[in-house]
Amino acid sequence: MSLTGFSLSGGDRQFLEYRLRTRAFPQTVLLAGGDEDERLALAKYLANALVCTGTGTRPCGVCRACQKCRSDSHPDIQRFGPEKKNGVFKVETCRAIRQDAFVLPNDGDTKVYILEDCQCMNDSSENALLKILEEPPAGVYFLLTCSFRGAMLPTILSRAVTITLSGSETPFSEQTLQTAAQIAAALCARSEWALLQTTAPLERDREETGNVLLCLAEIFEDALRVKSGAAARGRSGEASAALAAQFTKPRLYALLEAAQKLSAENDGYANANLLLTGLCYRLYRATEQHT
Repeated sequence: MSLTGFSLSGGDRQFLEYRLRTRAFPQTVLLAGGDEDERLALAKYLANALVCTGTGTRPCGVCRACQKCRSDSHPDIQRFGPEKKNGVFKVETCRAIRQDAFVLPNDGDTKVYILEDCQCMNDSSENALLKILEEPPAGVYFLLTCSFRGAMLPTILSRAVTITLSGSETPFSEQTLQTAAQIAAALCARSEWALLQTTAPLERDREETGNVLLCLAEIFEDALRVKSGAAARGRSGEASAALAAQFTKPRLYALLEAAQKLSAENDGYANANLLLTGLCYRLYRATEQHT
């Protein structure tokens, strides 16, 4: 099987192929969207490629490591997840993973952790995992699977390259995409006036405000992804690339966090104008923080 067998965008597939070929694979990758079986299948394929000892295309399918992967018996590929369907991914599990990551591999010099259903982690679990993702040991890789990337804390997202399987993107309208892109452009230009002008029409449509905030969060997430060396996505690629070129990772993270918080608070604002004022203030403030 090759990566063409998975429902990936051309950009994501080319990114994975290039990183596997050049032996420069990111140490943390989040596989989001699609169905549960396909996410796991992709994680196992990538894990196989990472431990493969063949000299050509990986996974080669014939080396000793690939033979072990085929029977799910490779000692340096470990799988973790909730103890039962839709259960909690326990903080104790994340702590055990963090400790085990510093133990040397059994075969070769590579260890891979497949963490399934990470949407079942609570904040405590994600924060426990974050400590090892910030500075993973050399040769240790984490493949996280998640039903949708928005379920993860921004701190996790900022340290992972997100690969999206088909079926997970929200179907935003062209108007929503355009408004979100204009807000991103105003932030890149550091123009409060442009930001106010772009958001003014949203005062008449609370539902559209919510859609724009969700779309903005996706753009900021994608910008973090670009900052980590991945290709920009098609529908928000231009805005994401511009943000990645303009801002540091901490600032992009601050923008993502602001958009997600505003999205969660949208229904709580009785006054639409107050919401938009807060939106402009918080987003613009995020561009000036975390230098």
